[in-house]
Amino acid sequence: MTPYSEGALWWNREVLCLKPWDVIKRIGKFIGIALGAIMVAYSVQGFIVQAGLGGGGIGGIALLLFYTLGLPIGIVNFVLNLPLFVLGWKEVNRIFVAKTFFGIIIYSLALDFFKGIQPLALNDVFLGALYGGVLGGVGSGFVFRLGGSLGGTDIIAKVIQRRFGWAMGTTMLVINALVIIASWAILGPKMALYTLVSMFTFSKTVDVISSGLPAKSVTIISNQSDQLIQRILQELGRGVTFLHGQGGYSAAEKNVIICVVGISELGHLKRIVREEDPQSFIIVQTATEVVGQGFALE
Repeated sequence: MTPYSEGALWWNREVLCLKPWDVIKRIGKFIGIALGAIMVAYSVQGFIVQAGLGGGGIGGIALLLFYTLGLPIGIVNFVLNLPLFVLGWKEVNRIFVAKTFFGIIIYSLALDFFKGIQPLALNDVFLGALYGGVLGGVGSGFVFRLGGSLGGTDIIAKVIQRRFGWAMGTTMLVINALVIIASWAILGPKMALYTLVSMFTFSKTVDVISSGLPAKSVTIISNQSDQLIQRILQELGRGVTFLHGQGGYSAAEKNVIICVVGISELGHLKRIVREEDPQSFIIVQTATEVVGQGFALE
């Protein structure tokens, strides 16, 4: 059986097993990925290119080729991603790769469609870096949240993680660092540093959109656990986990409450604890991502 027939068989099996509502949801995800890709392309042409900034990964290479040789960003981005798509099809989850390929097509077409667009007359490179980073991060964040990507280093990182166990963040950092070094040589140190500002803003925005605002995991050690649990349930509507602990020094039994709350609810929770048991011990930690009832779901 040829690779093409294997791929067609897999795709037919995937489609035939879907229920009508699942088909609607899947179509909705592809529409969302398309809108996210268009938003990222708009941010690149409207702010990044207008400010003369570079970028990371495959997109950064396409920008450098545009600045130096005048090659269309969208076409170059698509061509450079093709071998990565083939690699990902063999190595990575095929639903992810299918969404990624769709995102690459829309993103590449939109890049050349928005060529020359200027939503704002930017006289400040720093503002271009911020606007481009935020808008691009919002679009990419939605694409990631819907289970896709816009190609580039995402596929490389996933393949390397699967084969060698390297963290995706480490792989992407190394690749982006090489592109930034090239940007430093071609665009100059000033533009390279502003590019870093844009990439940092982009990455932080992606984190917020794809994973939501960080929640807080709160551990409370108190002798008034029953009262605390009742007030947390009633006033915050958050579930709690109740554990039995023991002091390491005193060997006395301790009641431990674990609760996850949003950032806006943390002050209210602390006030409840202070009112019920001023002698309690509280540990607050950042929960980068929480999946479950009341929090972001895949």
